[in-house]
Amino acid sequence: MNISNTVNPVINFEESFFNTDKTYIHSTAIIGTNVKLGNNVKVGPYCILVGDITIGDNSVIYANTIIGMPAQNLDTQKSLGSIEIGKNCKIREFVTIGASKYENGKTIIGDNCYIMTYCHIAHDVVLENNVTLISNVNLGGHVYIEHHAFLMANSAVHQFCRIGQFTSLAPYSAIRQDLPPFGMFSGLPANFFGLNLIALKRAGFTLESINNIKHVAKLFYQDKFLINEIEKQSQENLWGKDLNVINFINFIKNSSRGVSKKSALNKADNIGE
Repeated sequence: MNISNTVNPVINFEESFFNTDKTYIHSTAIIGTNVKLGNNVKVGPYCILVGDITIGDNSVIYANTIIGMPAQNLDTQKSLGSIEIGKNCKIREFVTIGASKYENGKTIIGDNCYIMTYCHIAHDVVLENNVTLISNVNLGGHVYIEHHAFLMANSAVHQFCRIGQFTSLAPYSAIRQDLPPFGMFSGLPANFFGLNLIALKRAGFTLESINNIKHVAKLFYQDKFLINEIEKQSQENLWGKDLNVINFINFIKNSSRGVSKKSALNKADNIGE
């Protein structure tokens, strides 16, 4: 939708921002000429949106959010590339989302993402759909986070790291290597301490599939098998046909920064507890 058609007069901020089904831009917000807003997008007080930005329907940008400033590199002087924010996103107060470092680069936020106060999303980051970032999460450049991941308060992710689907990272944790899917991680650097069973059950994973994930995770984190050995076993057994097991194995095989096997669990511990 064209920006010129979306600015509504300020009559009652609370009514306009929270209760109407129209696109609303607060009078104190600064919106660049290349910003494109979908239907029913809300932009709160003192926000700054500059550069080539597209925001999907029903997303809400809360007060003092800054989107599209140049990548935080010494050699980057202007906003480059584009930023895409999906539908139904909530971006809370004082969040910063950086523009790309490259002319043709992209910073991408998928649909249904919830980004809480003071989070920093650096240049060229990708969040898939349904990602949640609790307050003060810091993501370095080029981080890639798969769908339904959950990063808790004050956690930090090194540039170029990848976080798998349905993975959670505990408060005050930091990572410098990739985190495979379906796990819970905590510490400096973060260690594996179990499967994210609550999220898997809420998402409708079958008991059979959860048990298959438990099996492959035990082989990797507790039995310390090499990923090639695990893949060979998976090809010879029924549990290895599970798509989630295949995703787990492929994630590790394709990791560019490596995956740590450090685990808070002993070999005899129940990985599903």
